[in-house]
Amino acid sequence: MPGLYLFINRYSSSKIKELASFAKGLQKDISAVENAVASPLSNGFVEGTNSKVKTIKKTMYGRCGITLLSAKLMYNNARK
Repeated sequence: MPGLYLFINRYSSSKIKELASFAKGLQKDISAVENAVASPLSNGFVEGTNSKVKTIKKTMYGRCGITLLSAKLMYNNARK
């Protein structure tokens, strides 16, 4: 956590506009950033699943009905 505050203090006044903007954005939402850094929990699995569903939906658009689409989205544990 101390590294986070050092980063914000060091780069808030950077000459690189994008880096300064990023550091100031971190400062504005510091409570959420602290929670993300300190918490061992992650929503990576959910985001990955959403991405998979969206990709399948895009590739199947206009090619099938709801029955085939739902079959394509079913979880298959045997396949790797």
